Amino acid sequence: MLRTQRKPSCYAQTTEVLTDRKEEVYNTTIVINLKKNADRESLSLAQHNPLFFSPRYIAPPSNSIDTLTNLKTVIRVAIEKPTYLSLGFSFLYIEPGDSLNMDFEVLLQTKERYKDTLHINHGNVFFKQRNVGILPSFNKYLSNIYDSLKKIKSADGMVESLSIERLGAMADKWTELIYKEHPNLKHDSPIFKTVKKFGAEQFERQLMYRIMHLYTYTKEESLRNAIEKSVLNILQYSCVQEDDFDNIMTWGKYEAIYRFFKEMDLDSQSIIKKFNGCNDTVKQYALLNLYKDGMLSEQEKSGIIDKLTYPAFKNYAIQLNQNPNRGTDKSGYINNEIRGARLFDVNDKELVFEDLFERTEQPYLLFDFSGSWCKPCLEEMSVYAKTRHLDNSKKVRPIWLFFENDKTKWLNIVERYNLKKENCFLVVGESGPILKKQFALLFDWEGEFPHYFLFANEGEIIDKRARPLSMFEENNISDFSTRKNNKNSGIPLPPPPPKQ
Repeated sequence: MLRTQRKPSCYAQTTEVLTDRKEEVYNTTIVINLKKNADRESLSLAQHNPLFFSPRYIAPPSNSIDTLTNLKTVIRVAIEKPTYLSLGFSFLYIEPGDSLNMDFEVLLQTKERYKDTLHINHGNVFFKQRNVGILPSFNKYLSNIYDSLKKIKSADGMVESLSIERLGAMADKWTELIYKEHPNLKHDSPIFKTVKKFGAEQFERQLMYRIMHLYTYTKEESLRNAIEKSVLNILQYSCVQEDDFDNIMTWGKYEAIYRFFKEMDLDSQSIIKKFNGCNDTVKQYALLNLYKDGMLSEQEKSGIIDKLTYPAFKNYAIQLNQNPNRGTDKSGYINNEIRGARLFDVNDKELVFEDLFERTEQPYLLFDFSGSWCKPCLEEMSVYAKTRHLDNSKKVRPIWLFFENDKTKWLNIVERYNLKKENCFLVVGESGPILKKQFALLFDWEGEFPHYFLFANEGEIIDKRARPLSMFEENNISDFSTRKNNKNSGIPLPPPPPKQ
């Protein structure tokens, strides 16, 4: 699989000479067999953020990395509990005392594309993600479920399809896929229980994003109500299960449910009420998300540190408060890194992101972040193509940004759906990672496609989660007349200085 290359967070990795330190503190070993020594550069070691917040990559546990042997890297880490480590672009689950041996080779690495291959020889580990995403077999399974849900026409049918019993059966299938993709895994009781719980929670998280997409595209009110009811059932079911708060997938599951309620455009108090049936720690997680996303009023923020009794939550909130750039770095305007990101138009003429604003007469720009490889993106384009109702709008300019690995496919999509060519642009090469990183930092983008952003002409964010182009109407803009009334936009601050 080819992916736009994204460089993960890197940390110092040098061969360590052990002196007074006892080697036995490193209780877990990873041996990586290489085809060429240069591939070591793609194996930066990090750890998954245990709260499932950004940044996803954080500093790794205490470790020793030995690169003295030709075509081999030996990593020894000290972990006290099961941990999700990242090696390059992949996250894996590993337990204390395990010994992992694997073959690794980079097949292609340019500024635009990256491809590697990895084979586990032995070790009781499995991957949370490979090459920045879940494995193709899991994506195919989710796509089949999503396609089935889209065909449902009745509210009762939707509730039945998303019942706890159906979800349990689908989660069991997910567990089967994990074992199929990881023949190295043992089937004994302890590890099977771990894989089954991980599988259920990862499946629930991944499914929630499909359900969120389905909810956004569903216009029939009874079906939307049925979807919301199903999500509440999922939350209630999750809250009565035995949660492992040391497992990141527990928080990944609840983070996805929180995102769904936020997508419904609920205020903070309404979101908090949705979690009333959960234990106090899960309620605190919802509150921390609201605090992180800037959705709490000044009164609600008062004394929040004392309300967060779970140590990891309290520490995170304290770090937020101590950040001198908090609020400034999310000023609500595109920054200079975004302004200077290179794009290409349909005539292969180069421009920069800022040019889109300077050359737009309409007071608003509605961005569709998409790709020729993204099936939901194409479905949305086909719906929009039936009316093209924004093509000649005097208020809002629709803009399609195609995130691609090369320049060969996107123009065919523009032609197929008869998109207005002067509103279509290509993101390729280093601009992809730049925009993904900056939009995640400034505008809370989760990296999913499609995604829609509404900006004012001067570069100010109006809605970080706008409606799809096919459903967006000009009168929607009246709902965002001022930023102070837009809870999704954060605190209004002056724009950054002009690009030098």
